[in-house]
Amino acid sequence: MEKTAAAKHSADYRARQKAEKQKLGVEILKVAVPVGINRHLQKLMKAHGFKNKQELYQTVVLSLVGAEPDEAKRMLTLPPSGFVVTEKLARQLKELGMADPDPDADADEE
Repeated sequence: MEKTAAAKHSADYRARQKAEKQKLGVEILKVAVPVGINRHLQKLMKAHGFKNKQELYQTVVLSLVGAEPDEAKRMLTLPPSGFVVTEKLARQLKELGMADPDPDADADEE
């Protein structure tokens, strides 16, 4: 089956693009991120004037590579969540964990 002119043109275009990327040493990196992280990326881009995510990613990676080891470790360490288990909460958790399950309750019934 013969390719249409449009299909040949598209195939030629993709081949030229691939050759150009190989010549420049460019690789495609696909990153899947949760929606919440993507929102933070958008805010970060806007706040610092980045036009696209590629520019942001490259800047962050180069900043990490150029940082002192201690500084890079600090940047890559997530801050604590701020969740604290109080004595009251610990008692409640212990009580709930120690509670005997109801032997008459059937897990399948509603």
